[in-house]
Amino acid sequence: MKTRAVPISMAARRARIAALVSARPIASQEDLGRLLDDEGIHVTQATLSRDLDALGAVKEHLANGEVRYTVPSRAAIDTSLPREDHSLQRIVTDTLLRAEAAGNIAVVQTPPGAAQYLAGHLDRNPAFDTVGTVAGDDTIIIVMRTTKDAVALCDTLVSMSTGRSGRSG
Repeated sequence: MKTRAVPISMAARRARIAALVSARPIASQEDLGRLLDDEGIHVTQATLSRDLDALGAVKEHLANGEVRYTVPSRAAIDTSLPREDHSLQRIVTDTLLRAEAAGNIAVVQTPPGAAQYLAGHLDRNPAFDTVGTVAGDDTIIIVMRTTKDAVALCDTLVSMSTGRSGRSG
């Protein structure tokens, strides 16, 4: 089932590419492009080529004669760890789709593949006093100490993401 195209940051797109290449045999850029397209992530062949190069992906020839892309170990491509001096403002603007407080829990939604990237930056930011964070593919669950803290976190994230859909509820 094809999903609706959503804006996605370069880091989130590359994280999704790395996850796909690590999870299944992918023999060509065309195959990878189709998988991304099915998830609503539309990229040109040139962009895909640059992304694979940036991830350090290489084609591996298997004993059975098949070819597949491989990427370095997960530690080498952990996009949740800040590699460059990105401001949290820019990261939130690029990745936040929605934030909603449910009691002392903040539920944050991102485009596919971006949740771990955003969660990593939130975890490492001393401005947010989180109890714990769990990130999936496109959703982050952030446990805060109080309902007031969860609402404040959601309000802060939404205000940082100028032009994005806001907190509801």
